[in-house]
Amino acid sequence: MRKILTRVMLLGLGALAVVPLVSCGKEVIYVADKRGSTPTPTQGGGGSGAGTQTTTTPTPTPVDDNPGDGSVYNLTVWCAQEDVEMITTMLSAYEEKYNKNTYNWKVEKQGEDIVSATVVRDVSAAADVFSFANDQIGTLMQNQALAPISSAYTSQIDEQIDVAKLAATFNNAYYAIPYSYENCFLYYNKSLISDVSTMEGILSKSIPGVTHNLGIDMADSYYTTMFLYTAGLTIFGDQGTDPNDVDFTSATAYPKSVKACKYIASLNSKAKLNSIAKADQYAALANKNVAAMISGPHMISLFKAALGDDFGVAMLPKIRFEGDSADTQLVSFSGVKMYGVSQKAATVRDQKTTNEAMKVAAYLANKENQQIRLEEREFCPTNSDLFDEAVDSGIKTVEVVVGQSEYSKLKPGIIQMSNYWENMKGFLQGVYKLSYAEPAWKTELQKIETKLKS
Repeated sequence: MRKILTRVMLLGLGALAVVPLVSCGKEVIYVADKRGSTPTPTQGGGGSGAGTQTTTTPTPTPVDDNPGDGSVYNLTVWCAQEDVEMITTMLSAYEEKYNKNTYNWKVEKQGEDIVSATVVRDVSAAADVFSFANDQIGTLMQNQALAPISSAYTSQIDEQIDVAKLAATFNNAYYAIPYSYENCFLYYNKSLISDVSTMEGILSKSIPGVTHNLGIDMADSYYTTMFLYTAGLTIFGDQGTDPNDVDFTSATAYPKSVKACKYIASLNSKAKLNSIAKADQYAALANKNVAAMISGPHMISLFKAALGDDFGVAMLPKIRFEGDSADTQLVSFSGVKMYGVSQKAATVRDQKTTNEAMKVAAYLANKENQQIRLEEREFCPTNSDLFDEAVDSGIKTVEVVVGQSEYSKLKPGIIQMSNYWENMKGFLQGVYKLSYAEPAWKTELQKIETKLKS
């Protein structure tokens, strides 16, 4: 028996919009050796120096085909808006598998890149199971919002690629179950443009009827940070794990900052480039106002609908920094989508229901459902076997994601990243709009350094 309530949640974030999105870097972090050895996290664990979490490990629930014991469960699941229908179908299949139980589901829309702000506002009111981007794990842990993954499901996480295992780890313990690996890349209209290998080449072309050759959301530090990393800068160290390693203005780092900022500022004069917000990107491609767009896998379905048979994808283009004699491959932001279970007091949710929520999270992230996402949404799986198969699957979007992974870094998951996005967004947007002249760059970057270290 079942009752599924599907609805869209529209929750204002207000002052809580200190939420992480993404980060990237030049060299490969956690990705080059995707199948290599990784230290296995212990069960349970606490937070970081930014905040300590004391949790009780859920009672292990055997993963088997037992159809249930007649229990009634009321569970809420949060996912991306575009995934609501797919998740509802997966939960129906889950219910058929455990058909002696009764499930009353609420499947609600919540942005995976901002869900932590809603969760930490009131953990007791949060969904039992929710999908989130890995860079939010620090914020969630600081606020004691995530239950540690039961030992019954750690073997499932051990079967994921290394980058996914590390993304799900906090303080040497698993606190989430990965299901998708991603980074950003180039979408383009094949009927309008074919050579998309370099930024300068894209922007120099004359394309009849097209207003702009390339769209990038220059108001989003998810994208503009690419130029910093391509210039050789890092954030919180090479692996994004050191909260004290923030350097944009030292004698070594500042020339790289200048290189990146000069390139960003130069884009302001490029008539064929336009800053296009996410909400306007579909229409821009569908109406052929733009020939190419930099975005991520979350836009695959929409952009396919916009472009039809003209849908094309490629790795990010190379760019030529001022004074360089060769092009440099743009780096991308890599991330992992994961399921977590909210940490709630026993007076809010009993242990049996918590165990069931953990079981649902593992089910939604399992190998079979990763395969469904690959086939239906072209999401790159994190299961090691599926990842290896997907590389040669002939699915171009997945092949591009894997190729771009060689020029990416995993988004830092430490709590300090919550200060990064808005601070760097404002500065880099100001550089692009020429609001900050070069003499002001060092002072502004020093302010950001102070905020990130505080």
